[in-house]
Amino acid sequence: MYQLHIANKNYSSWSLRPWVLMKALAVPFEENLHPFAPPTAAQPFSRFSPTGKVPVLVDGAQTVWDSLAIVEYLAEHHPHVWP
Repeated sequence: MYQLHIANKNYSSWSLRPWVLMKALAVPFEENLHPFAPPTAAQPFSRFSPTGKVPVLVDGAQTVWDSLAIVEYLAEHHPHVWP
């Protein structure tokens, strides 16, 4: 099952984009919410993200970051995602 790592939905529209797509098209995934840390703290995103940013989609050994790249990856694996 896909794992989608996102940040606060209220503050991270980039995180929200693949989340909305996957929910709307009923693509099953596990949501991993990582709240933004205070500005003085180190961001914990580097534990799962090669860029240290969100969103990140993990599919087994494959890691995809960037919301557009995630949408393209989903389109390749789920024909109903892209018309």
